[in-house]
Amino acid sequence: MSFEVSPLAGTPYAAMSVDRTQRATERSQASFADAVGSGTPPIPAEVWDQVDAAARLAEGLSAEGRAVRFDVHKLDGGVVASLVDEDGGMLRPLLLEDVVDVGRLSHELGKE
Repeated sequence: MSFEVSPLAGTPYAAMSVDRTQRATERSQASFADAVGSGTPPIPAEVWDQVDAAARLAEGLSAEGRAVRFDVHKLDGGVVASLVDEDGGMLRPLLLEDVVDVGRLSHELGKE
């Protein structure tokens, strides 16, 4: 199983539009108010900020004809990352720590 985090992979589904004109706290509160009636939990403003940052990085890579691809390692089942060209050919493997802040992720998961 693998997937690419890049516009190069195409977007078969359109994402819902998000009102970015509100301040983050207003957006978070509005999301919560909207979600109470729909049963969908709100998405915190910090998550939207991280999604925006990831999108900017993916767009930069795409402009260079590159993307990051995540795969499951065939032997140990762990996640591996690769820098690939626009045709999906691997340019070089990447350390997962260079792509994802594993320490911070572990810390955040430990708080739950």
